[in-house]
Amino acid sequence: MDNTPVLRIPQEIALPDNSQWQFRFSIESESSDRLYTIAQNKAKKHWGCSCMAYRRYRKCKHLVSMGIPTNETPYEPKIIN
Repeated sequence: MDNTPVLRIPQEIALPDNSQWQFRFSIESESSDRLYTIAQNKAKKHWGCSCMAYRRYRKCKHLVSMGIPTNETPYEPKIIN
């Protein structure tokens, strides 16, 4: 049995990859009208978020709510749309 974690990224929130990040998608802030981008680093395989908490502390509630490890921990789930 395959125990690979699964991350569902609906097409309507998916964003194109760029030179450093893949599997990019947007997520809405719970407390404002802001949109943040969550993505996987192509080289190091960790996930990041564009919010201020992640940029300062390398962890945030957006990653945690998606079940994605913080602190630049490599994480390779199976991506489904």
